[in-house]
Amino acid sequence: MVGGSFDPIHLGHLHLVHSVVSATEYRRIILVPVGRNHFKPEARPASTHHRLAMVHLGISAYRDLYPDDPPIELVVDDCELNRVGISYTYDTVKALYLKYPIKGRLAVVMGDDLLPQLTEWHGYEALKELVTFVIIRREGNNHNFGDIAADLVYLDNPLLEDSSTLIRDGCRSLKAEERLPHKIARLMPTEVAAYIEENQLYRP
Repeated sequence: MVGGSFDPIHLGHLHLVHSVVSATEYRRIILVPVGRNHFKPEARPASTHHRLAMVHLGISAYRDLYPDDPPIELVVDDCELNRVGISYTYDTVKALYLKYPIKGRLAVVMGDDLLPQLTEWHGYEALKELVTFVIIRREGNNHNFGDIAADLVYLDNPLLEDSSTLIRDGCRSLKAEERLPHKIARLMPTEVAAYIEENQLYRP
């Protein structure tokens, strides 16, 4: 399970999926766009409709970007978008176990920047019994996680910029009908950049 705002989905997100596929045996990757982000309560994302559309465009581009990857199933699940209030990972994990034929343990992919607060997550004690936490490098820090009962797998992925913020800020600096500059468009699959331009998303 890869959760996130995907506001918008970008090449960094897809490289993250590639890193998980390359380093683990997981072959079904479930992307879960968040509704109300517990970690970013002040966020005002693009509409659910637009974010879902861009995620589908992004995963459609994945095979062309990583043709040598083993066969995988990329799924977009909107359970958090349909949930009222703050979305908690524990609730999402329970819902995914009920919905999909999952063999073994579901993985929750998370950044190392969230690791120091992991034990404070809603339902953490029950959650750690259900999942493997796949830790991706965002800050490059070697956080010492004290709970030896939790199942953690660390990925040695390259550090990537926060492209979603760069994309949104870049779009907000444009005038009406002004085309996306290459330095912004190159951060996304071509189809996603075209969608943002066509719908004039993130403009002031």
